[in-house]
Amino acid sequence: MTEEALGSLHRGLCADGAVRFMAVEAKKLCQRIQEQHELNPGGVRVAGEAMLSALFMSAYIKGEERITLQLQGEHPHCAFIADVDVEGGARARFTPPKILYKSGAPVDGMMLAIKSDARTELYRGITRIEHSTIEVALGDHLRNSAQVDVLLRLRVDVDREGRVKFAGGLLLERLPESKDHPSMTSSEFEQHFSMLSSQPVEDIMVGLAFGKLGQQSVELLENRNIHWRCSCGQERVEALLYQMGPGELQTMKDEDGGAEVTCHFCNIRYQVDEDRLMELIEMHQSADRPK
Repeated sequence: MTEEALGSLHRGLCADGAVRFMAVEAKKLCQRIQEQHELNPGGVRVAGEAMLSALFMSAYIKGEERITLQLQGEHPHCAFIADVDVEGGARARFTPPKILYKSGAPVDGMMLAIKSDARTELYRGITRIEHSTIEVALGDHLRNSAQVDVLLRLRVDVDREGRVKFAGGLLLERLPESKDHPSMTSSEFEQHFSMLSSQPVEDIMVGLAFGKLGQQSVELLENRNIHWRCSCGQERVEALLYQMGPGELQTMKDEDGGAEVTCHFCNIRYQVDEDRLMELIEMHQSADRPK
């Protein structure tokens, strides 16, 4: 079954290879987050900006790695978590569903980024957000962690009903100066791309579609679709219940006549009836019998 494309990632080079870029379009993905978690306009703005941030951070993963981004907001009070894999698979959760927030408004809180693979955590970085926008906070995080010049633009435009009209942005990263490939100094990077800091993000994306970033031509290296991808499922839910042990399973069977588990990301409810709980209990009993 083909996964529905909910957006796209575009990677490439510009300035003759001295700068690499990543562009993201994620209107449908942000709209899905809004619908699944029933977010009001303020909620979907914060969730959308945080989701774009997670997608931009996926520029730094490879192989089996994935990036997990958490935003703990003190003002506005909120919590966001998302993860993205190298194939563009993404999922996200945002609470509470209703908050007061306008695009570009300052935020106070903390941003946590974790890079991991199937075996272990590879990197953890925490950025304090002190009366700053999510765009500025993420730009500072990337600048400090990569130790190179970056330019980040992101925007989520939402109407009064909470429908996403636009969600996307651009990340530029100046490659380290080297004699082996084209490069530019920090001041040259600022000179060539500073105008993008004030240009509407929608206009930047239109220019990129025509092969231009400011006055620079681009070399497109990769296009990748973004999909909703969650690890939940009936088998996974039953495996988690099994790990709770026969005593807890027996209590669920006797007192509740079954179990219901809701995925925090998808809001899908998984039902495990009384008969299936009995089967899980019997699996424990069979495993405990002497062979």
